[in-house]
Amino acid sequence: MSTPDPQVKILFVGDMHLGVLPSHIPPHLAETRQLRAHDLGPQAAWKRVIDAAIEHEVHAVALAGDLVDGNNALFEAFGLLETGLRRLQKAGIPVVAVAGNHDTEALPRLAEMIETLHLLGPGGTWSSHLISGENKLKVCLTGWSFPRRHVDTSPLPAPAAHAHHPTFGLLHADLDQSSSLYAPVSSQELHSAGYRAWFLGHIHLPGAPNQGGQPFYLGSVTGLHPGETGLHGPVLVKINAQEKLTMQRLPLAPLRWENIVIASDELGSETIDLLPLLLHHIDARAQALGDSLVHTRALGFRVTLTGTMDNPSHLRKAIDQVMSTRENLVTDRRGTVLFIDKIFNQTTLGLNLLAMARDESPEGLLAQRILVLEHFPDSIPGVDDPEPMREILISQGRQALAQVDGQTPYLNLQGHLETEEIAAQMAQSGRRALEEILSRKEVGYEAG
Repeated sequence: MSTPDPQVKILFVGDMHLGVLPSHIPPHLAETRQLRAHDLGPQAAWKRVIDAAIEHEVHAVALAGDLVDGNNALFEAFGLLETGLRRLQKAGIPVVAVAGNHDTEALPRLAEMIETLHLLGPGGTWSSHLISGENKLKVCLTGWSFPRRHVDTSPLPAPAAHAHHPTFGLLHADLDQSSSLYAPVSSQELHSAGYRAWFLGHIHLPGAPNQGGQPFYLGSVTGLHPGETGLHGPVLVKINAQEKLTMQRLPLAPLRWENIVIASDELGSETIDLLPLLLHHIDARAQALGDSLVHTRALGFRVTLTGTMDNPSHLRKAIDQVMSTRENLVTDRRGTVLFIDKIFNQTTLGLNLLAMARDESPEGLLAQRILVLEHFPDSIPGVDDPEPMREILISQGRQALAQVDGQTPYLNLQGHLETEEIAAQMAQSGRRALEEILSRKEVGYEAG
C-alpha cells in the first residue's frame, strides 16, 4: 500500500478590506432576493475562508495585507477577525499576515490584541515564520509590512532563502510600477531573491496562480467594485518534499462581476426589444461559467453596446426604458442572482467617413483623423502619409492622459494603456464628436 505524499498546505488570502461594503449592489435585491451588501462583502467572504481552511485541513492561513480598510474599520473588523481566528486556533491552524498600505496601524494593533495572529515584518522590516506540515515537512514564510501609508521605494532586497526549507515570500506591493507610492518592486528583484514562490497583495484583480512560483496577485477575496471582474477567492497552495507546487484558486467569493459586449447587429434598428436580449446574454454567460458559480450568491454585469446604428436615438430610448425599471434587470440561474448594474452605449452613427474626408471642412478634417487612428487600409483623402500623423495624434493623446494620470483617482492610468487602446479611445471620442457636430448642424451624410 503506497504512502500518501506528505505536503505542506497553506491557504493564501488577498486583500479583504473588512469594514467595506461592495458598491453598486441594487437596493431592490434586499427586498426581492433577500440579498444585502453585507451578504456579499468581505465579512461573508472571511467566514468562507475560515470554513475552507478547516475543510482542507491546511497547515496555515497567510494574509497578504489590507485585512481592514483603515483605523476607522478597526472596531468592526476586530470582532470578525477574532471570531475567525479563534476557530482556526481551535483547529490548530496558525495565521500569518503582512500589513498593507490600508492597515499600517490597525493590523499591528490587532496582532497585539489577538495572540493567534502572527505579523511578519513589522514596521517595514523583514521577518520569517516556519510552517510545519506533514511528516516534518516545513515551509518558511518571509514577509515585509508597510510602516506607513506611502512607501515610494522598494522594500527589497529580502532576506536570503532558508537553507533547509522552501521559502515563500508574502508581500503587499506594486509590481513593475517603478513610480508607485505603494512599495514598488520589480519582477527581477523578486526572482533574484531565490524564493520558491511569491504571493502578492495590493491589486484587487486576481492574477493566475503559477505552478512555477512566479509572483502573482492574490486579488481581493470578493469583488468590491464592478471593475474587479472574474474569479475571486483564496488560493490553496500545496508543496511536497520534492518542492513540487500545486495551486488552486477556490471560487468562494459571494459576489462576482463580469463584462459583456453586445454588437449593434443584434440590436435591430427601428424597434429594439432590449430587455429580452440583455437577459439572454447574462443567462448565457452564467451558463458558460458553470460550476465556478456554485458558491456565488450574486453575479453582477456591466454591458457595453458597440458598433454603428442608423438611428442611435432609438437605442437611447430603449436603454432609458429598461434602466427606468431596474427591477426587471434581474434573473436567477441555479441559485445565483444575476443582475445588470450599468449599460454603456458606445454605438455611433453610421458615417461614410471616406466621403466626409474629401471635404476640407472641420468635419472633413476630423473624419481624416478618425480614419488614421482606425488604420483605414486604403488611401485617405488629404493625408499623404498616415503613419506620422497617427504617431503625432497618439502622442497628443498620451500627453492628455498624463495630465489625468497625475490626479489622485487616476494614478497609474496612463501606464496601463497600450498604444492601440489609446488610438481606439481617441477614435471613439472622434466619432462621438462628429456625430454631435452633425446633429447640431443638421447636415446629412450617407450612412455606410
